[in-house]
Amino acid sequence: MLLKTLPVTSLNPAPYNPRISLKPGDAAWKKLERSLAEFQLVQPIVWNERTGHVVSGHQRLAILKHHGETEVDCVVVDLPLEREQALNITLNNSEVGSDWDPDRLIDLVAELQELPEFDATLTGFDAQQLHDLLLAPVDQNEEEDAANADETNGLLQVTLEVPPDVWPEVQQELDSLLTRYPDLRLHIRNQAAS
Repeated sequence: MLLKTLPVTSLNPAPYNPRISLKPGDAAWKKLERSLAEFQLVQPIVWNERTGHVVSGHQRLAILKHHGETEVDCVVVDLPLEREQALNITLNNSEVGSDWDPDRLIDLVAELQELPEFDATLTGFDAQQLHDLLLAPVDQNEEEDAANADETNGLLQVTLEVPPDVWPEVQQELDSLLTRYPDLRLHIRNQAAS
């Protein structure tokens, strides 16, 4: 693997790049920006010296440019255009890697959240996503929690969004849950109708 520090002016975004560009202020931009600030550029930009195109790292490069960086570390490849395009898709394709092992992810997130003075949102998950992963309520502040407890008669409200095509299966599971726990309340709302 060839690593080089290159001027950002020589790194041309691939005109065919199928990823949607992030913009300052986008939630994903902010998460990636924060990650770069915390961990720096630990995943270098991939650049094809034959075409001058960025193969991977368009979003990271945009953020680095936005922050005034003039040089970045790059993995340099030498590929014909069609192989460059295939590599671009491969490096950005979630189908190429593997999915999360939910139990391990939940355990790891829970472990990180238990660390004193550690901000688990450095994982790229926002606070709500972290709470959703752990099936935990969001703690805003004690007053708000008390007000919510009064409004819901001390019940924890959980929202479950279900695609219509799997609703029959989910409905059976929910029916089973309701028979096992008679104090549960179920409210169903069709998003399209609201």
